Amino acid sequence: MTRPEGRLSLTRMAAPLAVWALHFVVVYSLQGLACARGLGRTPVAGLEAMTWALWALTLLALLGIAWSGRAAWRARQAVAPTRPPGDRRQFLPLLTALVALVAAIGVVFTALPVALLPTCA
Repeated sequence: MTRPEGRLSLTRMAAPLAVWALHFVVVYSLQGLACARGLGRTPVAGLEAMTWALWALTLLALLGIAWSGRAAWRARQAVAPTRPPGDRRQFLPLLTALVALVAAIGVVFTALPVALLPTCA
């Protein structure tokens, strides 16, 4: 049996931000390719295929961040009754959950142009 505090590390704490950064790079790279080379410009169900791809990538990023935040929150809940407030084993999961929230806001902010503008606007 693994201890809940052993499952969280600084790497796991930074994972939501890595997902956000990866989403940012991939979305804007694909959008640039779509505009420069006409990739995914065929309409599918009222939107361009590239728009659907960008939405799918955004959904995947949000699901990954939500999973990370949920795992951190559950780890915090597991150690909360046994540790005093301010203990490292409570702080890291809480910080990871808050980082996941900030990363989710960043992904939504990055996806706003996809939602509000045509692909090559």
